[in-house]
Amino acid sequence: YSWVINGGDPSWERLANTKKYPEVDIQWYHTLPPLMLLIITRFGVPVSTSFMVLTVFATVGGLTSMLTKSLIGYGLAFVVGLAVYLAVTNTLEKYFRTHPLDHRAPWGLATAMAILIAAAIYFVPELLMEPTEKNLGKIANWKASAPWLIGIGLIMEGLSFLAVQKFGKSAYWIILQWITTAYLWGVWLIQDFANIFVFLPRELTALQGFLGLAAILALLGYTFWNKGGPVQRILQAKTAVTDIRSATLIDFTYASLLFLFKEVSDIPMSTTFVFLGLIAGREFGFAIMDKALNIAKAAKLGVSDASKAYIGLVLSINMAVGLPLLSRALTEQKFDWATALPSQSFLIFVAIANALLIPVAWFLMKQDARERMFVTGGLLGAAAAAFFIMPPT
Repeated sequence: YSWVINGGDPSWERLANTKKYPEVDIQWYHTLPPLMLLIITRFGVPVSTSFMVLTVFATVGGLTSMLTKSLIGYGLAFVVGLAVYLAVTNTLEKYFRTHPLDHRAPWGLATAMAILIAAAIYFVPELLMEPTEKNLGKIANWKASAPWLIGIGLIMEGLSFLAVQKFGKSAYWIILQWITTAYLWGVWLIQDFANIFVFLPRELTALQGFLGLAAILALLGYTFWNKGGPVQRILQAKTAVTDIRSATLIDFTYASLLFLFKEVSDIPMSTTFVFLGLIAGREFGFAIMDKALNIAKAAKLGVSDASKAYIGLVLSINMAVGLPLLSRALTEQKFDWATALPSQSFLIFVAIANALLIPVAWFLMKQDARERMFVTGGLLGAAAAAFFIMPPT
């Protein structure tokens, strides 16, 4: 769909800003970040694909923009996750824990979700997007599609009614999870297609576009067959995630956050950061409302996930800085390091980022120690604040 409406660009214009994400001739070192990504995820580390892949192609401005949006995404997702689960822990989630899946079919829920999405499409873009000619066209298209979404919700209610008559009340939740998963998958691909199509020309022929799509679907199919692989342990360690009703709520909240950031700007971002923020806020919400859960455990899980994601972030930054320099040093006869190095402020940023790996590793070696958790979490929070105050140039 993106290839059709964006003139051969399947990345949803995430790479349209050529000043920040210039089109480059693919070199040998561009294959190393995806290879590193495969290796790290085998150890169950939640690495951001966007940072691991796109930073090698991005300018300093592109990296800064992407990191800024991703950190904002983590913070907003944490707040939303905390707020939602403060509200539902002793209501919906309590109901899920005490009643079986086939206890009741929540008639009207699919329609209510469609109305929420339609309302977001109708009102949110106009509030957040600059009133340029291009954006006004997008806003008009989204508004026109809002009634259709409500219609889809009503159709889903009808199909769910037929399914419930034949298969029982649990069929409603199964269908609802399929709908929310499709919603999540769609907006996730919109954000992450840039990580794949950055290796190809910005405008693709039909053959290039659909061969790329076929390869993506085949590899995603393998991932589903493999049940997510080792990185799935990140989610399985969290509270109440195996019930499909709880999973439906997570899907819908996460997808809506990604949809919001999709509308705010075309800058690529880390969907992993948004997910980790949402899950961390969710765990704190559970811990605050449910006395059987421990706030310290929620904090440990949050800092642990953030620390692992931070390792991937630093690796991606190091590769973005070092690999092009290494390639030039190996190929140019008269290579001048002094002129090839980035600005002083960016080198300081890289040095500080690598120095923070020490407390991160110190914490991960003994995650049960509370003092390590507080020190590492505080340092990562301070580093994020410093980044916003003094962004590298």
